[in-house]
Amino acid sequence: MISMPPLHIRIYLGAVIFVFGYLFFIHGYGTGYFLKERDPLWVSMKWGYQRDNGEWSFGYIVPLAVIVLAWFMRKEFRALEIKPANKSGLVFLLLGFFFFFGGYRANVTYFGYFAGQVLVMGTILWFLGWAWFKKGFWLWCLFGMTWPLVFLIQPISFPLQKVMVVLTANFLQLIGVGAVADGTSIFTNTLDPQSGNPINLNIAAACSGLRSLFALIMIGLIFAAIMLKSEWKRCVLMLTIPIVAIAANFVRMLMLYFGSKFGGAEFAIGRGEGKESAYHIGSGLVVFVVALILVSLIVRVLNHGFVVFKKRETVRRVVGPQAGEEELG
Repeated sequence: MISMPPLHIRIYLGAVIFVFGYLFFIHGYGTGYFLKERDPLWVSMKWGYQRDNGEWSFGYIVPLAVIVLAWFMRKEFRALEIKPANKSGLVFLLLGFFFFFGGYRANVTYFGYFAGQVLVMGTILWFLGWAWFKKGFWLWCLFGMTWPLVFLIQPISFPLQKVMVVLTANFLQLIGVGAVADGTSIFTNTLDPQSGNPINLNIAAACSGLRSLFALIMIGLIFAAIMLKSEWKRCVLMLTIPIVAIAANFVRMLMLYFGSKFGGAEFAIGRGEGKESAYHIGSGLVVFVVALILVSLIVRVLNHGFVVFKKRETVRRVVGPQAGEEELG
């Protein structure tokens, strides 16, 4: 016979089901299901995934990624002692419910997202303890990518656009190309072989490296959780992610320039938004290939230092009177 869970677990599960399954939150007054005035938080999340051309659509797969990574780390978790931190766990749970209620009353979706993240932390502490939370800290950070924080897109994309414009224009000048950075565009004196017009590169928000940055943050968190064991190494890896995103997108900008130079802007870029060429799309894939290579190299350096090839110990056999002896070299 299956025994009932302890009372505090039943109370907690009941509160979570009520808050997230019945107490609808925000978005779409008059379209709610039960309270007839609000939709649940997941509706706002779904809408956030679709905004800005789906910049945050990767959020759909984040919970699955966390589950898979937790399974890979199951041996490490099994080695930990279950020692519930009841007091601190309860504090974070109450804090999470407080933020959820505050967001509900203030009609602010992001308060609900923050509440969800805090509640996950409180749940881990209350049922499992600090050792489990510390071991799964980077998984908890990865889970934070579930929430569509679309307000970050514009503040991040515009500085990235400026960096890419300045970096690309300066490099083109360095190799002898007449290039001028103006806003989010680069004007060159190179003529399009097809149209005969000067080649201009406009760096849109989608081409700023924003998508690769968000994707690389996810990849970096995955690498940090699985391939690095020291916390300082994990922090170093995550600090290098923006640099990797810029470097990888810089390679893409050079591909677009040289593709336009030798094949024409229509071949390299396309006919406009929504009509990108195959070369343009392929250059976007190259960004992730370059980024993965760079992240892998950083992880290797963090784990093994800058020694790529280790001197191997070889065995030389002596031929002659001493053939029965072996010499190490």
